[in-house]
Amino acid sequence: MQEESELSQPGGAPGGQAGPSKARLLDIVTRSAGATMAVVDRSLTMIYVNDEYARWFGTVPDRLVGQSLVQVYGEEACQRFMPFVERALRGERVQYQRLLRTPYGFDEWRTICLTPWYGEQGAIEGFMTSALDVHELQVTMDALRAANQRLSSHMENSPLAVLEMDHALRLLHCSQRAVQLMGWPAVAELKGHPLPELLALQEGCELLEALRRLQSGEESQNRAEASFFREDGTEVHCEWFNSALTDADGRVASLMALVQDVSAKIQIARQQHYLAHHDALTGLYNRMAFQSRLEAALAQARGSAGVVALLFIDLDGFKRVNDTLGHRTGDEVLRVMAQRIAGAVRGCDTTARLGGDEFLVMLDCEVTREVIDTVGHRILHALLCPVALDGLEVNVGASIGVAVVRPRDSDIGTLINRADQAMYAAKRAGKGRLHYAEGP
Repeated sequence: MQEESELSQPGGAPGGQAGPSKARLLDIVTRSAGATMAVVDRSLTMIYVNDEYARWFGTVPDRLVGQSLVQVYGEEACQRFMPFVERALRGERVQYQRLLRTPYGFDEWRTICLTPWYGEQGAIEGFMTSALDVHELQVTMDALRAANQRLSSHMENSPLAVLEMDHALRLLHCSQRAVQLMGWPAVAELKGHPLPELLALQEGCELLEALRRLQSGEESQNRAEASFFREDGTEVHCEWFNSALTDADGRVASLMALVQDVSAKIQIARQQHYLAHHDALTGLYNRMAFQSRLEAALAQARGSAGVVALLFIDLDGFKRVNDTLGHRTGDEVLRVMAQRIAGAVRGCDTTARLGGDEFLVMLDCEVTREVIDTVGHRILHALLCPVALDGLEVNVGASIGVAVVRPRDSDIGTLINRADQAMYAAKRAGKGRLHYAEGP
C-alpha cells in the first residue's frame, strides 16, 4: 500500500520506527499550523491551500484550489495587494501588514509574507503566501504610537521648554521651545551633547548640583534656578523642574526637565531692588541703602579694629541755582554733581545722596589721613568746575565735613552727626574746603 511505503521511507523516526514521508510531513505541518498558507502559480491560480486558509473563506481547501486570486478575493481587493504580489514574482520576499475581516465578523491585523517559489530550473513559478495573527501586537503598537504622539504633541505645545537626558546628562530630546529658549541650533545637532557643556554650567552652580542629586538617586525630583548667556549675549534666567526615571532595578535611566523662562520676573525684581536702594534722580545709593552699608562696615571694623571715614558733602550756592534757573535745571546740576563725586572716589568707596543737595561718601578700606585728603580734595576740585547747561555755565562748589572713627564705641547716628557738624564748620570757615570733626 502507498501509505505503508511512505511510512517506511528512509529518514523516519529514530529507534527503527518508520516516520512520515516528506510529502506527508509537509501536509501535517501546513494543516496544523496556526497560520494561513497557500501556494499560487504565475497565472495567479491557487494550487495549494491549507485548512486554516480555507477556514477564512468558510470552505474547504479543495474548493479553493484551481481558483484565481480574483475569483477568491475580488478585483478591488486584488488591486490593493497586487503590487506586493508583483514584487514577489520578481524574486523579492515581501512582508506587510493588513487589517482583515475574520470568519467571526471582526477585524484583525495580520502579517502577510509572500515568498517566491522557484522551480527545478531555478525560474520563479509562483509564490507562497502565509499570514500570522499579530493583532494584539499591532493594537499595542498603535496604542503606544498614539500615546507617544500625544506626549510629543504636549511637549512641543507646552509653554515650558522640555529636555530629556540620559544618566550621564547627555541630551536625548528637547522640544522646539527649548531650542528657542536656549538659543540653540537644530535639535539634530544637539543630541548626545552633555547639557552642562551646552549651557556652560560652572562647578557648584545650583542647577548642576540639583541634576547630580538626581543622578545619584538622592532625590527623585527637585527644583533649581539658573542663568546662562545665549550666543548673542542675551542673559536668560530659568526655573528648572527636574525629575528622574528609574528602571526595574531602581537605577536612574534618564532625567526630565521642564524649564520656565523667568527672565521678565527677575528683571522686574532687579529693577525693584535697584529702586529700593538707589536715589531716583542721581542713581547713587539712597539713605536707607547707605546706612545699611555703613552699619556693615562699622561692624566689620569693630571686629578688626579698622577705621571708617565719612565725608559729608553739601553743595555751595545750590539754592541760588534753584531760585534763578528753576528746579529742572537744579535737578540736572544734581545729576552732574553726583556723577563727578562718583568719578572722584575710589572703586571701593560708597557714595550716596542723602537728600536735597547733600551727599555722603564712606571710606572703609585702606583709610589713612593721606587717603582721606586725596579723595576729599579730588571731590572739591571736581565740583568746582562749571556745569554747562543749555548754553549757560553754572558754578557750584561744595563744603565737606569729615568724621574719622575707630568704631569700637561708635554707631551710625554718631558718625553721621559728627560729619554733618564738621561740614557746617567748613562752611563757616569760608566754604569750598575740607574740615575734620574733632575726635570722639
